[in-house]
Amino acid sequence: MHVFKLLLSMFMLLLFAGCQEDFPTYSTFCDQKTKSLPKCLHYAVLNKQDKDVLQKYIGVVDDPKCAYRVELTKYHVGSCNNPVVKSTGSDFDGYVRIEIKKGFKCYYKVQSDYKNDAEAAFERVLKKAKIDLSQEKKNN
Repeated sequence: MHVFKLLLSMFMLLLFAGCQEDFPTYSTFCDQKTKSLPKCLHYAVLNKQDKDVLQKYIGVVDDPKCAYRVELTKYHVGSCNNPVVKSTGSDFDGYVRIEIKKGFKCYYKVQSDYKNDAEAAFERVLKKAKIDLSQEKKNN
């Protein structure tokens, strides 16, 4: 009986572990020559909750007069009518991207795709941005 419980527990663990999304997170400093972290940021994000979370993770207070803008894109693929995509199935349902721009020029961006869990993708890009940008603070 003890062995049965152990096997059942292991099976359940594998089942739930297999359901977790495991999409990579891509990030880059767009201009490799300039690696100094901006001293100010303006969070151009409409959703107040998302804006607060971004500010907390990045660690720079919102300055509406700052030339550096933080933008958040949460894109969900709508219904697709492409017959090739319909026949093969889609690998993802959307993506989450954080970009820091000066004007229209990219300074930094991080992105992750998702299949069913947009919030998990948001967490992945937040964590990656925090790591990348805190390393920049240390290097300056």
